[in-house]
Amino acid sequence: MQIVYLSARPDVLRETLEHVAHFAPFIDDVVVVAPQRLASRFEGRGPQPNITVLVDEDITGRSTAQLGAMAHTSRNYLLRASMLSSEAIANQFIMSDDDSRPLVPIDASTFVTADGRYRRRWFHTMGTWRRNNSEFDESILHTWVILRQMGFPNPISYASHMPQIIDKAMARETVERFAPYADTYALEEWSAYFTLAADAHPERFADPEPFLTLGWPQYPGEWPHQVSPPQHVFENHHPELHDEGGLYDGLPTGCDPATIDATNLEKIMRWYRLDISVRDLEFPDDVDQPWTSPSSGRKMAFKGLKAARSAYRYVNLDERARIAELEGRIHQLEKQSDS
Repeated sequence: MQIVYLSARPDVLRETLEHVAHFAPFIDDVVVVAPQRLASRFEGRGPQPNITVLVDEDITGRSTAQLGAMAHTSRNYLLRASMLSSEAIANQFIMSDDDSRPLVPIDASTFVTADGRYRRRWFHTMGTWRRNNSEFDESILHTWVILRQMGFPNPISYASHMPQIIDKAMARETVERFAPYADTYALEEWSAYFTLAADAHPERFADPEPFLTLGWPQYPGEWPHQVSPPQHVFENHHPELHDEGGLYDGLPTGCDPATIDATNLEKIMRWYRLDISVRDLEFPDDVDQPWTSPSSGRKMAFKGLKAARSAYRYVNLDERARIAELEGRIHQLEKQSDS
């Protein structure tokens, strides 16, 4: 089966392909969509026997400068829409990001049901996504509005930061329907595809299922899960979490078959330990996280009183009875923000 990546990070993708080779040996065809300046660095960089590189500038017909001037989400939408015209893309393929890595053994049944229907994994209803910090957030808003205007009253988001299976012909149909909006709005391609394709070809798709991703969000509590993963099958890999002081400090990023299962289990344990701490507003001093300390390679998402109020709102959702208990801790955080 074919897997297709967008990537401008050869070293990250090389490690990802090591994980794929170990946990998903049924993947035997890899396509990488990459900038011209990096194309040669992807050739022959993975353990899979067949790697094809499609050049960003070639498939889009746009210059390096034009692509560089685009925001990340809009550029990704353009690249994924444009690559569908290439003969190198299989009729059915797995679409993925270069930092999405399997955590456990998988096979074709992860993506296709026993009766041949495509599986689709969602993480949030689009109408209740109320963040507005990035172009990704804008893309959810734009796609939600457009889908509602098309007659879908409560669309859900499939931008689950995990690989998902795509039918090339149906994806091209979706791109054509969204073409009038693509040059004006940042769009979220996963949800556009799984909503419109499943509506046009309902017999080809299974019912929506919860996402299976560790590290989405990157840190627990950045936003509350609307639906929890029943199992972590894929990791949304963040290299900076492995830096000194990071959540995964001391754990390798590569795939050593002798230790990878223990490494992946430890990642899940650490993520949920931090999750418990965040829920109690007890932010650890020895782990970089976005509320009280800067993370390497990333600016703080929250600071001082804003940190306390953000986390307060988070626990407030499901644990209203604990508000009084937490007031003292919030007061402490407010004092820390003034020091």
